[in-house]
Formats: sequence, C-alpha cells, structure tokens
Amino acid sequence: MGDARLHELQTALTTASDLASALRSAPTRQDADRLVAVLRQALTAAGSLGALTTGPTGCALHPGGAVDPLYGDPEDPLPPGYGKCLLCNDRRRRADAQPGHVRPIARPRPRPHPGWHRRLSA
Repeated sequence: MGDARLHELQTALTTASDLASALRSAPTRQDADRLVAVLRQALTAAGSLGALTTGPTGCALHPGGAVDPLYGDPEDPLPPGYGKCLLCNDRRRRADAQPGHVRPIARPRPRPHPGWHRRLSA
C-alpha cells in the first residue's frame, strides 16, 4: 500500500515540477489552477503516507477507490476471492471473460547448412 501512495506522491510532484517549469512570465488562471490541483494531489498523497487505514475498499492498490456495488449482495454474490474494490473486481471480471491464453506452438528454426560460410567465400 505504501508503495502505491509513494508512487502517487512522486508522480504528482514530478507533474507539478513540469507544470511550474513550463509557466511563462505571465501565467494564465487556467495554468495556475492546474498547478494548484496537482499540488493538492501531492499534499493528499503525502498526508496519507503514514495512514494505517486502507480506505473504504480495503484494497492496498486502490484505497480510495469505489466499492463494488455487488459486494454483500445476497441475490448476486461475488465469486470467491473477490473483495470490495470495484477496480480490482473489474480486472478480475475481464480476466475471467477472456478465453484461456494459448501459447503459440514453438516451431524449430531452420538451421543453415553446415557449409554455408564456405559457399559464400568461394
């Protein structure tokens, strides 16, 4: 969980740095608003670094993500192994819907004739 939050902080700070470096001598209101929004993301990510809670989803990757509306539904229960996180459950649903991955048949490579180098130099 900490790795995802730390990566989010690093990404936001890098984006803020890039935006600040690209500012002209007279930045527009839109430029300033964009920079403020990215800095707020960085501040939120920095504030959550030491937090012990995982958010409503209980997911280490998506602590602030959406809760799957089917979680806890007695009429349409989730398959075993599914949690509260809508993003992770969506990924699982997509993987379950894909036909099994078929490895292509490895065909042997044609080998050059043992004397190919002699024929080229003649």
